[in-house]
Amino acid sequence: MTPETSIRLRYLGALAPLAYLGIALLCLRQWGTGHPWSKIDVYCGGFFLLNTLLILYEFTVNRSILRHREVLREASGSNYDSGTVTLGPVQLFLDLSVFLCYGHGSSALVFANPMPRGVGLAGYGVGVLCLLWTDTVLMRHFEGGLSNRELMTTGPYGIVRHPRYASLLLAKVGFALIFGNIFGWASVAFSLFLTERRIRLEEAHLWGLFAEKYGIYARHTSRLLPRLY
Repeated sequence: MTPETSIRLRYLGALAPLAYLGIALLCLRQWGTGHPWSKIDVYCGGFFLLNTLLILYEFTVNRSILRHREVLREASGSNYDSGTVTLGPVQLFLDLSVFLCYGHGSSALVFANPMPRGVGLAGYGVGVLCLLWTDTVLMRHFEGGLSNRELMTTGPYGIVRHPRYASLLLAKVGFALIFGNIFGWASVAFSLFLTERRIRLEEAHLWGLFAEKYGIYARHTSRLLPRLY
């Protein structure tokens, strides 16, 4: 495989979440009816709009590291956590089950109350904004390559050690509230499992890179929730 082909594949991979959104929309479509998109209300629409903006922004911000395979592996964590790729289809199955249940499940399975859905959309929006902030800082950190790296302790990393995972979990809870069914909370539970696993692997990796400097940082910051955890 030529370097140019490898870069093109990484670009396509970065845009793969758009395909996920397309499949999610198909799960919500009311086939064979006069109102095929009746399930797309302000809450669902807000979810899809926020996701589209997030994907496009992430693609723009990440373009500089997509050209460098080793930098991308370090930034994504795939060099110390290959297992998440294996477990990813489970998360995908749970998320698509959320859309299918919301679009085609019975009223006994879907608890679509406007108040929690509004709270969920607001929480999802906050999670996306925090994720954008964190990823902007993260990508600037990796723009200089892997040599002479410094431990990140400012910006969102001055608040908690893993602001990206905290943002994703907040968004995941918002997702569960927006679509209001049991599969959403199963997805939250599985995300918690993946996050705990990922944090253990990442912190071991960072200990290896920064030694006691990371230990000092870890003693003065919480993992996900300031002063709580």
